[in-house]
Amino acid sequence: MKKNPSLIGLLMILAILGVIVLVYNFVLSKSDGYVIDNPSDQTISLKIDESDYTIAPQQFVRIDLEKGKHTVKYDINGKKVDTVIQVHRASGLFNPIRQDYYVFTRPYGHRENVDSIFASRNIAIDDKAYLGLITKEQGLYIEDFYYNLDQDYPRIFLKSGEKKTDLSKIFNKEDFKQFYFENYQ
Repeated sequence: MKKNPSLIGLLMILAILGVIVLVYNFVLSKSDGYVIDNPSDQTISLKIDESDYTIAPQQFVRIDLEKGKHTVKYDINGKKVDTVIQVHRASGLFNPIRQDYYVFTRPYGHRENVDSIFASRNIAIDDKAYLGLITKEQGLYIEDFYYNLDQDYPRIFLKSGEKKTDLSKIFNKEDFKQFYFENYQ
């Protein structure tokens, strides 16, 4: 049987494409979605549209939603909440307890004076200053971030071009303090 160079080339390209797909799926891909977080010591029952969710203490649940308007109903500490939220992005966080969450924005790529830009912004948490672009969020629904509670910043970030890239992640208070301690102190 003769060797067919065209067939060998096609098989090599298919093998390379397979490796690229595997690397993307296991290293680079980010699964978007919505999370309901319960940082309290009590179980929370929440109804979004026609779906019921029960979240155990100190747990979070990932849910599927479509963009658009959604009704949210729940009882917390004897107070009934019945409201409508508007979902604009592909990921978000439901905060029925209205706890403090912090969105930290990390710059990627080369920038001039990045240290002075980083040091010029700060926020106080428990009487301690934290430097960087950090915002405090307390709303029922939060979606101004890129990585959710159950996602980590990427170990590898491939950047193309000269465009500045900032990636933000939402943290609960204790997780943010631990993340900041491990990475910036």
